[in-house]
Amino acid sequence: MVEVKIRGEIEKAICRVSNLRIIGVMASHPSKTFTRYTLKKNTLLNLRDVENALRRLVEIGWVEELNMGGIKVYRLNLGNVKVHETIKFLKNVKYI
Repeated sequence: MVEVKIRGEIEKAICRVSNLRIIGVMASHPSKTFTRYTLKKNTLLNLRDVENALRRLVEIGWVEELNMGGIKVYRLNLGNVKVHETIKFLKNVKYI
């Protein structure tokens, strides 16, 4: 059962190009926070796709949503082992 849950989380995180692009941009600057608009600019995705991807990534705990003075910003959840391992993989295959 745990294996099925983990498999589902991984598939949900990286099965879409929009998710992978957002993870890639964030992983290039892991200590930085991003607005939706910054991610839109850096991924070349439309705002709706960015918002949908962020919602999915926040839902599974790969991205953290923070409120900074009334502005929502996002950052990778580096405390999540799967995120950390995915970043290592993306670096190894030269995606980032």
